[in-house]
Amino acid sequence: MKKQRIWLFSGTFDPFTTGHLDIVNRAAQLCDKLVISVHRAGGKNTVFSVQERMEMILLATAHCDNIEVISFQGLIADIYNQVGAEAIVRGIRDSRDFSYESPMAEINYRLNNKLETVFLLCRNELNHISSSNARELGRLGDNLLEMIPECNLEFVQNRFAELR
Repeated sequence: MKKQRIWLFSGTFDPFTTGHLDIVNRAAQLCDKLVISVHRAGGKNTVFSVQERMEMILLATAHCDNIEVISFQGLIADIYNQVGAEAIVRGIRDSRDFSYESPMAEINYRLNNKLETVFLLCRNELNHISSSNARELGRLGDNLLEMIPECNLEFVQNRFAELR
C-alpha cells in the first residue's frame, strides 16, 4: 500500500483570503491530503475566533475532497508529526516573504529533520493580498478589493462593520 502524501498549510488565517485559497487549491492538487492548521493565536490582534476562521476555510474549500482543517497551538514542527505530514507548504508573494520564510524553513528543519518546506509562488494578480491588508481595509470600509472568497465576504464585511 502506497503511503499517502500529506502536506500541511498552517497560518493564522485572520481572515482567510483569496490568496490563501489559491495556495490551497494548488497544493491540494500536488498532494493526497492537505491539512490546513489554524493557529490558535488569540488576543487583541485577531478579529475572528479560531472556530470562525476554521468555518471560513471549510466553506471556501468545500469543493476540495482532500482537505482537513484543524487548529493548533505551539510549534509547526510538533503539529507536523501529529498529522503525519511529509511537507509544509508556504505561499511566497515577494522577496520579503522569501526572506522571512527561508529562515523559518531552516528553523523547522533543525527542530525536525524530516520536515520539508515547499514554497508555492503567488500568482501575480494576487500579490497585494494579505490578511493584514484585508483587516486594514475592513476596518476602514466595505471594499475588500476581492481579497476575501465570495462565500465568506458578507460575514467578513459584517464583522468589520461591527468593529467600526
